[in-house]
Amino acid sequence: MLSFLKNILGKTPTPEDVKKQVQEESVLPAADTDVSEKAPEQKETESKAAGVTTSLSLHESWEKRLTTQEKYALSFMAQELPPLQEGNISLAGISLVPHDDGVQVTAFLRNGTNRPLRLGEMPLVVLFGDQQLFTRQTFDLGELGEIPPFAARPWTFVFKREYFLQVNVLLTNWKIAFELAQKKLVLPQQLELEESWIKALTDEQKQSLIELAKRLPPLKEGEVNIQSVQLRRAEDGALHAMLLIRNGSTQSLSIEKLPLALYDAAGDKVAEGLFELGGLTVNANTSKPWMFIYPKESVLKDDADFSRWKVGVPQG
Repeated sequence: MLSFLKNILGKTPTPEDVKKQVQEESVLPAADTDVSEKAPEQKETESKAAGVTTSLSLHESWEKRLTTQEKYALSFMAQELPPLQEGNISLAGISLVPHDDGVQVTAFLRNGTNRPLRLGEMPLVVLFGDQQLFTRQTFDLGELGEIPPFAARPWTFVFKREYFLQVNVLLTNWKIAFELAQKKLVLPQQLELEESWIKALTDEQKQSLIELAKRLPPLKEGEVNIQSVQLRRAEDGALHAMLLIRNGSTQSLSIEKLPLALYDAAGDKVAEGLFELGGLTVNANTSKPWMFIYPKESVLKDDADFSRWKVGVPQG
């Protein structure tokens, strides 16, 4: 039996019982997913303004193994979840327990659209505290099957230990979320990713940042530095340098302009530019990635060796 159901079996559950069990929901517009079928145009209705309730929908594998009492408890929970804005989907976590391979999270995937929903592969995250990232893993949500309109389907997700970003943390205040629904992610070493970066970065770039965050030494008090992350040459000849601005001071850092030169493995200056950042803010004791683009006309060396590279404030 699913362990979290022990809390509400053997008695008539109340809405308060459900509220205690359910974690903060992660809500994502269905239009932001890779759903192949286009949604029919939805008419403005009272239910859309007030939100919709969701009824229980079980995958056939759950239908076979749950008792009538367990199905009743899940059905009550699904209907007592907060109203969901029509046109959105959500993840509502209800249990996080240890697993032989890591941790097992049980959640309702809720379909707030007026059509059947079938999802594909999507990265999910488990957060704790102030949006701090505990783990991130891609799951094939197609395994849940087709979720009927205005329905909530329970599912278990096993986040493997090999993907944990932090250990020895207290997961009392946790949340399972669609990565794309996050306004902010805080990686180890207080590396902050804003919503635009979460959506714009490729999986490879995100993984590079995560691996970098895990191995970076903590910032010293008052230290401010720039860490090289990734460099690529675009088709138009421009050089795209992803850098990590690290602020170890106790005050936020606001950057209007930043002169930066790019050096290759031989120590030669390859490109130079003055970047207008419009008051880019890096909060106290945090790090923030930013992309710096050197246009082709600023490149001084065409045969540069980028097996090693760095940036710095140009001399003179």
